[in-house]
Amino acid sequence: MENVENQLRTAIFEALKKVTPENSPKVWKELQTKSGYKFIENKIIYMVINDHITPDACVPQIEVEML
Repeated sequence: MENVENQLRTAIFEALKKVTPENSPKVWKELQTKSGYKFIENKIIYMVINDHITPDACVPQIEVEML
C-alpha cells in the first residue's frame, strides 16, 4: 500500500512542478507555503480517489474552484 501512496505523491509532485503563475495563479500562490502544498496535495488525493481523474487533470479544476 505504501508503494501506491508514494507513486501517487510522486505523480502529484510532477503535476505540481508544471504549475506557474501564468497557467494557474491561484494554485501557484497556494503552493508557495508548506501548508499550502499539503492543502493542494490533499485535494488532489481526494479527487484522484473519488473522481477518478489524474493529478494533471486536477490542477485546472482546483484553479477554477478556488476563490
